[in-house]
Amino acid sequence: MATNVFGKPVTEGTRTERALEALNNPNVDGKRDVALAYVRRLKANWGNGVSTLGIFYNATGETLTFTQENSSYGQIEGPYPTRVQNGQWGAFFHTKKPVVASGSVGFVVYRVRVSDTTVCNPLIAWSVPWSQVSYNNQAYCDVFDEGKVDSTEKIYQKMEDVDSRQYVSIKLGMMVTSQIETGTSPVYEAEFTREDVAAKKKIADQQDVEASPST
Repeated sequence: MATNVFGKPVTEGTRTERALEALNNPNVDGKRDVALAYVRRLKANWGNGVSTLGIFYNATGETLTFTQENSSYGQIEGPYPTRVQNGQWGAFFHTKKPVVASGSVGFVVYRVRVSDTTVCNPLIAWSVPWSQVSYNNQAYCDVFDEGKVDSTEKIYQKMEDVDSRQYVSIKLGMMVTSQIETGTSPVYEAEFTREDVAAKKKIADQQDVEASPST
């Protein structure tokens, strides 16, 4: 297993069953905690300065495969995982450039199978500006048909237009969520899953609430 991928893959059952199993157990065996500790360790070793501590979870029922990345400001210090299997966390560390007073702004695109006939390119993006007074941290995500990812300029413009620390994209049967903390070295967290699986989990969670004895 790559050093920036965490957790035992969920591989049994149908695509939907695998995805639901992963979605229901994001921190089994403490795998999210380990991913978070990994990026925090990278940050501690790197030192002071604007940076993004990125972790993301795969609950799609399939494998996420790295496709492309871009840095508008800053650079990738702890590399993006090339493959993240269902039920695993991926982690990366993005920083400002040395010496230069800049922010940490970038995106990464993966490839994943949605169905037997459909493949898509989900994207996650973040912005941690140098000036925390004039600008806000931003989280963004999107889903594209395979090979039809927007231009870098359009991606960053969309993130700027949204201007939020939380965002959800539901397209092509996929559901991607992203969120980022405040501050100059925030944790950025994203989740990849299937739209139908997220709906199943929501219904099951609601039924659990209704079945719980009132206090």
